[in-house]
Amino acid sequence: MRYIGLKFVACLVLTTATLLGFLAAGDSDEHPGWRGSSLLEITDNRGTVSWEQVVATLTAVADQHHVGIIRVDENFYDGDHRRNVYVTSGDPGADDARWARDLLRPFGRSPALELTVKPFVPGDGLDPRAAYRVFGPPDAALDLAARFDELGLHGTPPSSVTFGMVFLRYLLSLAGLAVALVTGLVTLTVGSVLLSARRYAVWRLHGASVLQMMWRDARALAPFCATTTLVFGAAVCAFLFWYNGWNQFSVFARFAGNTAVATGIVVVLSYVIAVLAVSVTSTVEALKGRMRLGPAMALLYPLRVAAVLLVVPAVAGVAADYTGLMNRNAALPHVAGVGESVNITLPGYRTREESDRNYQEVGAWLRQLDSRGRVTVVKRDSLQAYLPATESLGETEVLWVNDTFLASQPVLDSAGSRIGSAPENTVRIIVPERLNQHADSITGSVLDSFAPAALPAGVAVPHVQRLAAADGQELFLYAVKSQSSNADGTPMNRPMARDAVIVSIPNGSPLISDSRLAAWASYYGAVLSPEDVTSSVGRDLPSGSILGMLPIAGLLTDNKTAEIRRLISDSLMLVLVISVLASAAVSSCLLYTRKHSRAIYAGHVAGRGFWRIHRRQFLIESIIPLAVAAWICVSNWQRAGEVATYARRGIPAPPSVPAPDWWRLVPAMTASMAAILLFTALLVVVHRRITAAVPDEA
Repeated sequence: MRYIGLKFVACLVLTTATLLGFLAAGDSDEHPGWRGSSLLEITDNRGTVSWEQVVATLTAVADQHHVGIIRVDENFYDGDHRRNVYVTSGDPGADDARWARDLLRPFGRSPALELTVKPFVPGDGLDPRAAYRVFGPPDAALDLAARFDELGLHGTPPSSVTFGMVFLRYLLSLAGLAVALVTGLVTLTVGSVLLSARRYAVWRLHGASVLQMMWRDARALAPFCATTTLVFGAAVCAFLFWYNGWNQFSVFARFAGNTAVATGIVVVLSYVIAVLAVSVTSTVEALKGRMRLGPAMALLYPLRVAAVLLVVPAVAGVAADYTGLMNRNAALPHVAGVGESVNITLPGYRTREESDRNYQEVGAWLRQLDSRGRVTVVKRDSLQAYLPATESLGETEVLWVNDTFLASQPVLDSAGSRIGSAPENTVRIIVPERLNQHADSITGSVLDSFAPAALPAGVAVPHVQRLAAADGQELFLYAVKSQSSNADGTPMNRPMARDAVIVSIPNGSPLISDSRLAAWASYYGAVLSPEDVTSSVGRDLPSGSILGMLPIAGLLTDNKTAEIRRLISDSLMLVLVISVLASAAVSSCLLYTRKHSRAIYAGHVAGRGFWRIHRRQFLIESIIPLAVAAWICVSNWQRAGEVATYARRGIPAPPSVPAPDWWRLVPAMTASMAAILLFTALLVVVHRRITAAVPDEA
């Protein structure tokens, strides 16, 4: 079949563009309404502006500029899956509710997003401090900002996000997958062209130039590409209609289309380079399928080295995703006990003074609930922050908990006895036995938080007890929607933690300040009953002190869905890398044996063995492990320098600055040997065919 390689490349471009478009459109659900809008955030209400004045201003701007204005608030009862949408439009005949619903309807089916759309009504009495999106020309957003400023409402200047910025940001977030995709496409394209040297030699024999050869290829491939694109597009449209009724189809189409164009440009450039490499071979040699190996190998071997280097993060990513998925599955027996428990979120559109006052009020309220055993405190930190900069313990965590947490989940000491509540004004530091050698460093770092200068005014320095916990204990930590990571880069949102260090504080203890306790709660550090929250707002707390609640059961489901998406993305990267290794090895082997078929046969007739005949080629193959080892050595040297910089300052390196990791050599060398073994196996097969042929055929 002619052009089988290039046709496969075309299909791969369409498939990967569709998959990346699907993943990107699903991720864009986290930022509803970003397309074609300017964002205006109001944080300061200096003139105590009423909601009626705000509604009048919004309506006037919408009518004057013929634009739509939307405000999206998290629903108080479920801030992750419900949104209250307020809308006004300057078009008298428009259905505002339908327009807003179509604009904000999510692409993905899980998690489901429930929208409650209503017009701006003066009687709603909402807090003017919020985010407003203006759909129209930037002048309308500037006019709205100016009118708000005159009223006494101040915030950030209007800003907008272009599709190009979002597309580039998404590609950078998937840098590994993007590099693997580019490497795979280049390898397949170059290999397909180089292995078709005979066809190009025939055209050159008939006087075709390089441009004419490219034109003939384009003319031959155009019908296939057009037909495949139409069939593929129809299949994708049918699938999306079944999946979500074409919600946010334009977002998906733009992501997929731009990905296809970008990868198409890469394919065309690599195709041009490969055709130029073919054209430097003499016509007679090319007619026999014998390429000049210098240009060909100069194209293929860097791709093989890049593929081996990509194997390490690809395998590590798939392994981490699988481990995370198993961790979430292990938490399933605990999910039933979660019930309707919630975390809380605090308002973000506030001045610094108002935010500090709000945190004090919410913290004092939380302490009252905590003293009655109505709050489960579980604040997560990376252990790396409690150790010297030169030490690293990977994903081990430090948990700040209260007595309610220990009552719900048994923690055993080294003798097998359950650790109970801490005495009054006492802090217990529970360290697993396997971390005994670090116990002094951990204790010293924890005590820094209870030094006289760090404690609230009038609170005495606590007593400290250090206990040893039995190894191998797992604790259920509820749900966290945090992007923070451990020292090894693992996201700190897995529900189960093994051998964690525990800092236990008595219920209602004043050792933690009100504002600090509220800060913990705002980062998923406090588990409450929804009844306690709803009954307190407007009674024990001013209205607006709490933005909303986040049901923990929903967070657990969302985190598991995100883990599955990461597993799909990293698995795709691994498949692409393996494809690159295989296709590059096949191309290198076939080009080498075609070029040296007569020499191979002559060596066989002369009685030389397989290894002696191909010794030079195996020396060239050694470039792969040597280049990979050199790259990792240089990378570790750079990492060591960056870590040393932080160590000289006496602070641990952040997760974005990984420590030198020589264990990367193990999978890298394994992948290198696998690539060489594949090349050797193919060479054995082709060698036998050549040596079994008659002299004229060889």
